[in-house]
Formats: sequence, C-alpha cells, structure tokens
Amino acid sequence: MRHKEYGFYRVGFSKFTITPNSDDRAYAIIDTNVIYRLVREERINATGDFRARYYKFYSNGRIAEFYDRNVDLKKHGVLEAKKGYMGYYNYNGEDFIVQFYNSNANASELYSQILSIERDSLVLTKRNIELDAQVKSFYAKESIPKKIRITKPDW
Repeated sequence: MRHKEYGFYRVGFSKFTITPNSDDRAYAIIDTNVIYRLVREERINATGDFRARYYKFYSNGRIAEFYDRNVDLKKHGVLEAKKGYMGYYNYNGEDFIVQFYNSNANASELYSQILSIERDSLVLTKRNIELDAQVKSFYAKESIPKKIRITKPDW
C-alpha cells in the first residue's frame, strides 16, 4: 500500500476482484469527458450523512471518487486524480461494476457498487446483504470547462 502526496492510499491491483474495463460498450453508458456530481441518496436500513462527492471515469477502466474539499475547479483550475480515492470499473455486457478500496489507519475495505441509469441520472447501488441494507446514490452529469486541466490516474 502506497501513501501518496495528498494523503490518499494507492493499493495494488490484487486488492480488487474485477479487471479494468476493456469493453467499449461501457462508453455508451458512461461519459469520460464529464464529472458526475452526487445529487441525492436513498437509504434502506443504512445510516450515514450526505456528503458532496463526485466521480470521474477515465477511459482505461479507472475511476476516481472526489469529495468537495478536493474538487474546486473554479479555484484550482485542475482536476487532480491524485486527490481522489482510487477505483476501477468493468462492464461485461450485462453488469456494470464499480469498485473502490478505501484504507485508513483503522481499517481497509473493498466495496462494490452496481451502476445503472435511471431517467437522466447515473445510479450507483451499494448493498450489504448481511444487514439487509442498501444505499442508492444518484449522480447528475456535469460538463468540465475546457480550461480545466485533467490529470491522469496514478494507479
């Protein structure tokens, strides 16, 4: 596990259970030229607070999760992948899976989400079967201004 300059961990690919996407049909579902902003959540038997966050998909099967404190495009003029949590996505023609591996001083966790589209929202669903819990997160697509520099993932 590597700790990077902005405080985010980078782990080896062996920690994930999916391979990075290689199916071009995924790009009919997601857009790698935009950022997705969380607009609402639906929770069933799950607690937690709503925190502004964003997803950026990259064309090589990688995805970054950003929180508000790390994404201020007006102030910084750059979308820095190093300031996001690392993840991968894979589309196999039926299921679109997104995985993140988060680690801190107390614990490490791999979590998977199922991606779907509902109306005009990208929806990521995270389930905990043991607790009969589910969180559905709804994201709106937002353009990234042309003047913003986008860095490549460091994982």
